[in-house]
Amino acid sequence: MEKYYEKLMLLSSLFVSVIIISNIIAGKLVNIGPFVITLSVLIYPVSFGISNIIFEIYGEKIIKKVILIGFIASIILAIYSFIVILYPPSQIFDKNESYVTVFNNTPRIILASFLAYLSAQFSNIWIFKFLKNLKVNNLTIRNTISMIITQFIDSVVFVGISFLGNYSFDTIISMILSQYIIKLVISILNGPIINFSVKRIKNTLVYDK
Repeated sequence: MEKYYEKLMLLSSLFVSVIIISNIIAGKLVNIGPFVITLSVLIYPVSFGISNIIFEIYGEKIIKKVILIGFIASIILAIYSFIVILYPPSQIFDKNESYVTVFNNTPRIILASFLAYLSAQFSNIWIFKFLKNLKVNNLTIRNTISMIITQFIDSVVFVGISFLGNYSFDTIISMILSQYIIKLVISILNGPIINFSVKRIKNTLVYDK
């Protein structure tokens, strides 16, 4: 049973790390071809792959707890980001403006990140469970269907709450579609990795027992 908890700790740590990294780098906009996206789009979809692996191996209750831990970690990051901004720097520290630039996410974007995280992660688990109950046993099919829906939810919630009113409606739609397409492609490409990871971990746990 030692490997059972060892693998869970590893997956949970990776999940929370991806969430924290995503929150830190979300403020930087980059171009991928014609698409304008936040840099976090390149790593955030990995969190859904990890959550699907945890769900498949450890069940719904465990992954919900892991998602909650990720949310708490995000709140802690937000609190300390405000401390970094508000706490006066030492007179010999001349890099304070750089720290403020990195951590000065507006409350609106932080709220958007939290709501997108909760709605997309829990939707992902619900859809994954729903498909499993329908006897859709192929993990790749379940993952693909889940990603098609949840990445759209995540993109709409985050971009809509963050930027609606600041940019034209056409620009908002373009940003939503850009994020959605890139995240969906990355998520689908993660499919073989998810399949391999689930099989490998399950075999390890069976052997350990």
